[in-house]
Amino acid sequence: MNKVVQKVTAFIVRENNGVRELLVFKHPTAGVQIPAGTVEAGEDIETAVKREVYEETGLQFVEIENYLGCFENELENNQRIIAETTQVYIEPNLNAIPYRRKLPKGLTVDYLSAQGDFTRISYIEYEYDQFYEPICVDANITGWVPNENISTRKKRHFFHLSTQEETADAWELKSDQGHIFKPYWTPLSPKPQIIPPQDKWLDFVYERI
Repeated sequence: MNKVVQKVTAFIVRENNGVRELLVFKHPTAGVQIPAGTVEAGEDIETAVKREVYEETGLQFVEIENYLGCFENELENNQRIIAETTQVYIEPNLNAIPYRRKLPKGLTVDYLSAQGDFTRISYIEYEYDQFYEPICVDANITGWVPNENISTRKKRHFFHLSTQEETADAWELKSDQGHIFKPYWTPLSPKPQIIPPQDKWLDFVYERI
C-alpha cells in the first residue's frame, strides 16, 4: 500500500515573436490542461514525460531543458492513488460483485475506510464546460479495492522542455481513448487559466521556466 506512484508533468515553452508561450491542451470533458501522466512499469521519468507529451500533443521531437523539482507527496489526507489498475468490488472480498469499469493506475480517489485487506474508496468523474463548471456526472463509483492496488504516496516530477518542431498555433489530435485533444500555445504572461489543481503546478514552477 506504500508503493510510490510516480507522475510527470511537461512545461513545453517556446518564444514566438518575442513572446514566451506555454503549450497546453483542451481536453473535451476536463478543461485546459498541461501535458502530464503516470510513469509506467520499467520507464524512467525522462522517458515517461516525453511519451506523455507525444500522447497528449502529438509532438515527437522534444528536448528536456531542465528538471524543475517535484512534489514529494501530492495527496491530501483523505486521498489515495491507484497503484495498479484494479477491479472495484461492492463488498470487501474478491468474490463480491465487481463494477464493470476498472480504475486505472495513477487515478486519485477519495479514501473512506479500511477493512482487512481492502480499502473503501469513492471516485466521481465529471464532465465540465469551457469554464470548468461541472455539467454532468460520467462516473460515480464507491466500493472496495485490494490494499495491494492502492497507495498513500504520489510523487510528481516537473520538467521544462523545448521543441524544434514547426507547429501551428493550435491543432487537434485523437487520443488513445477516442477523445479529440486540442493543443495550443498560450502566452506565459499573464499566467494562463489551467484547471485545478494544475494551476498550483504552474505557480510552483513559474519562476523557473
